[in-house]
Amino acid sequence: MRKSINFENLRKEIALKNGIIMENLLKYDSLIKGMRKELRKSKRKEFFFYDTLLGKLQDVFNENLKLVKNGSLESIDLISILEREVIDKSLLQKETEILKGIVLSRESITDWKGYTVELLRQMIDVYPFDLFFLAINETSSKKVYLFYSFLFDNQIRSKIKEYFKNELFIGEKIDFEEIFLSQKKTSKKTDKLHIQTSHFLPDSEDVGGTIGIVVLSQNRLSKKELDIIQSILSIMNLVAGSSRALSKALSELEYFAGHDPLTNLYNRRIFEDLLKYEVGRAKRKGYRFSLILIDLDNFKYINDTYGHNVGDAVLQSVADQLETSVRDGDLVARIGGDEFVILLSETSLPDAVKVAERIRTNLEKNKICVFDGSVLSVSASLGVVEYPTHGSSKEELMMIVDNALYRAKDLGKNKVYVPTIEEIKQTIKEKRKEFYILQEALDQNLFMPYFQPIYDLKKGKVYAYEVLARLRDTSGEVISAYRFITLAEKLGKIKDIDRLIIKKALTKKSFSKNRFKIFLNLSVNYFSDEQFWNQIFGIIKKLHIRPEEIVFEITEREAIKGIGEFQSLLSKLKTRGYKFAIDDFGSGYSSFYYLKHLPIDYVKIDGEFIKELSSKDHKSTAFVESIVLLCKRLKIKTVAEFIENKEILNTVKTIGIDYGQGYFLGHPSEDFL
Repeated sequence: MRKSINFENLRKEIALKNGIIMENLLKYDSLIKGMRKELRKSKRKEFFFYDTLLGKLQDVFNENLKLVKNGSLESIDLISILEREVIDKSLLQKETEILKGIVLSRESITDWKGYTVELLRQMIDVYPFDLFFLAINETSSKKVYLFYSFLFDNQIRSKIKEYFKNELFIGEKIDFEEIFLSQKKTSKKTDKLHIQTSHFLPDSEDVGGTIGIVVLSQNRLSKKELDIIQSILSIMNLVAGSSRALSKALSELEYFAGHDPLTNLYNRRIFEDLLKYEVGRAKRKGYRFSLILIDLDNFKYINDTYGHNVGDAVLQSVADQLETSVRDGDLVARIGGDEFVILLSETSLPDAVKVAERIRTNLEKNKICVFDGSVLSVSASLGVVEYPTHGSSKEELMMIVDNALYRAKDLGKNKVYVPTIEEIKQTIKEKRKEFYILQEALDQNLFMPYFQPIYDLKKGKVYAYEVLARLRDTSGEVISAYRFITLAEKLGKIKDIDRLIIKKALTKKSFSKNRFKIFLNLSVNYFSDEQFWNQIFGIIKKLHIRPEEIVFEITEREAIKGIGEFQSLLSKLKTRGYKFAIDDFGSGYSSFYYLKHLPIDYVKIDGEFIKELSSKDHKSTAFVESIVLLCKRLKIKTVAEFIENKEILNTVKTIGIDYGQGYFLGHPSEDFL
């Protein structure tokens, strides 16, 4: 086993041996000088010969003395160079090992402080710094995390914090949080603080910040020390900075997966889950509850006249009014552009009607001031239903209350309406009619694909098309998917419809000379159906479609059972060249779980978030920016849905979204552009 070199001992040993040699040379030099002196006194004839000989010998000794002296200095310098190279190699090996162990998992991102502490304890072996800090901008202050290497006394800690206030972040309100890598106390004191800093994500003000290392030392730091500190900061920039930024993004994404970013009310996904739970609970306990569906009257006029910023202010004001009009514990949600719903637990129909009238009156009285000095008021139409009087399931209740809402609008708006038994029967009759239309369409092969363009936002060119299902009834009317898709799923016919749509879409693509990708929507339930996939692969092979031109969209709202098997299947399909996208990203609970476990190529950001974007809506913008940041880190492309106007288009471009689709860019059509 090779021993490590002790450079200090080697330096001392060389200096000692060279010193002995120089001492002996000096002794001989002194002896020669003495001999020459005695010769001069003797005045003998041969004096000149011996004096000349001794003089030359003395010159040789002096030259050797000089050589030994210079050689000694060069040897010590050589040892220092060798030591530096060996130490640099050792440090490089340590840093390499640390880098190999870095994994930015969901756990390390969520507990980013704990992960940072773990990493810094390893970094102290690379260089013994005294403090690592991370500073980020928050809503009303700058948050500064101080990671002390030891348990410094209060005087030193106060001095460090004063330096941050007076020198580093002048004039800013600072909130400090102190964390200790070790509980070992230190008596280290100095008047000098050496600070080296680095910025992470400087272009993202909401998630970016500053990291730095502080060394307490009376002496000036050498270039070598500064280089080592910079290398540590580079690693910590990658880990501490990025994980903290991703942690913030993750928290926001998880919150907005269940909340509307504009109003902070629950979104449709959460509402539908809670309504389903309430139905089951009411059945078990035997109580009644009520629903109020609210739609603003003439809201489109406000948006078109005053702009989306004023429209957003109106929606926020309405949300506030709704929350103050109900009890604590009642559920208020925004489920559409200007559509809200309230679930009143253990509330009878007469009491629910009173609440609805109170809401209608409060909204009518509510005055909203806008930028030009105008004062706006907004009215609403409201439908009210009761469980189990108007329906015994989530679907029935929503179907009946939706019809009640539009009945209120038909009666002149700004009204509360409760459906009669006859109207309930009529609604059910209409739904049965839709059932017969669907069955007839299946029998007569009336389903057809429509294609909506997806643009490359940097190049301004069509990158792909999303395939959308349409039904052309016997009268020639084209019916959108939302009117028949739920019913088709209930009848167990959705797979047949999708297979037909895919076949027709790929057939049409095979005749096109242009190269573009096709996005196909698939239910996760299909992925375990071997027969379905054999049929799809047969169609693709027959039409000579390249697998890399096909992107399968997985709806994020759907739950995946057996994630291991699903992951394995997707990996096999990826090896064939197929691509995968998550649709409606951010609308459900599983967004980040899917990103972590599935080989995703594209994330399609839920349109509910995109259509709220504006240059002045910082909350919605920050939320979408968080998704984009996360995807860029994971090397996943992003697609913005619902680009409805130029302002939204410019905003998504500024944020850095890769692709976009929406009515402003192109409507769904039977043909490619």
